[in-house]
Amino acid sequence: MKPRSPPTILKFFTASLIAAMAIIAFHVTFSLRPDYYMPTEEQLVVVFHNATKAQNVKRSKVHWCFFRNHMFKPMNILKNEFGFTDEVDPQSGDSWDLIFGGYPHCGIHPTERFDWNMEYGLNAHLSQQGWENLQHHQVWFPCMGCSHSYCNKRELCYLTREIDPSSCYVLPQDQHRLLEAMGMNDTGSNTTQQLWVVKEDSPEKHLHVGKGVHFIKSPDELPSVEDQINGTYLVQPLVRHRMLSGDYKRRHELRMYVSVTSTRPLRAYAYTAGMVGRFANAAVDDANPLAPCSIDMHGARTQRKLGCDIQDEFSLTRPANQIFEKLNLSLSDQSSFSEKINLLLAKILLNAQPVIKNHIVNKGIAKSGATCFSFLRVDFAMTETLHPFIYEINEFPFANEKGHFGQIQEQAYRELFRMIGLDKRPMIASHRMKYEITNMGNWTPLVIDDVIYSRNILG
Repeated sequence: MKPRSPPTILKFFTASLIAAMAIIAFHVTFSLRPDYYMPTEEQLVVVFHNATKAQNVKRSKVHWCFFRNHMFKPMNILKNEFGFTDEVDPQSGDSWDLIFGGYPHCGIHPTERFDWNMEYGLNAHLSQQGWENLQHHQVWFPCMGCSHSYCNKRELCYLTREIDPSSCYVLPQDQHRLLEAMGMNDTGSNTTQQLWVVKEDSPEKHLHVGKGVHFIKSPDELPSVEDQINGTYLVQPLVRHRMLSGDYKRRHELRMYVSVTSTRPLRAYAYTAGMVGRFANAAVDDANPLAPCSIDMHGARTQRKLGCDIQDEFSLTRPANQIFEKLNLSLSDQSSFSEKINLLLAKILLNAQPVIKNHIVNKGIAKSGATCFSFLRVDFAMTETLHPFIYEINEFPFANEKGHFGQIQEQAYRELFRMIGLDKRPMIASHRMKYEITNMGNWTPLVIDDVIYSRNILG
């Protein structure tokens, strides 16, 4: 007869006894030394881990806040490659290691599609329990505060104008400054040929795929004073892209993934090696510079609705270096541009820290020693002066891309999961930075422990 395995309670008792004996041995060993000191809490945690690693080798208990658009591909990677196969229900009292999918899908809102304010279901349950009471082995996706900072176009405007005041104007606060930039003369007419983009957004609106965006040529087309009172409008110059003549007199869009692995302190990385891009379906017509098919950079479905002639030769997503070659960029210019976008992103993320680090969820996670991480996508372009111009940072990018971009996305997820040690036993908070830095794969540091990364800050 096959012997039965000991019950779970006996396994736990045995592991606890081993850990206790190890800690006592730790004290006895060090007490015999003349320089004896009381071990720190972190040292005791390490002793406990070493003593019980046979009981706690791998995390596997997961709760999926399911929404296919935001998680199908990474969910399969976590299941098939990282062993998160034991599905649990935290609201029923089950212990858990990972909650993945995104907070809007963790609670069923009675009237809205998504629970953006975390008022229902699992969101409410975890808030009632207290985020500071999480366990150090638990991992929450994503880190919070993004929708009230750089993932909201209006708040992103505030952050970017701190770096470059001419990049963005918030209405109504910046109305006077905007009119000066638009070249208003004493007669009230516009003296420049610059085109402008008016965007509407707020943490409650969640506008995407070109919604809330329109183009203007003169101050007369700005939102009325009455409309501006709601505080949702911003204005940006329609930036002049790097272009060539002929077939490649086209606007473009570049995309790159960004990850956040800690908020207190901030650690963030860019998947620079996976930067991709595409050209507009139509070349720029100087006689009609706002023609939708030459200016809209959304996917083929949106383009078809606009009546565009889909030209895969230009509009298919491809590696950024192929875009740069078509723009006649030297390798030196390509490298310089990558450094510029990384630096700009690092500054934006640091500027957002007062909001991010003080979010109640992030504060609780940091206090508990648990982990959060985010997987973001930044959409941007190269200006004619070879500088990056950021359009949007997406909190929940579409997670099931196809073709080359899909391969890049899959590898970015996989390398992020490895970088934060989801395939390893849990680490205490003070060990995570060193582990990440030595397991980055193709991720490039942007900010390490609240400091903009340079090659010498890690010693």
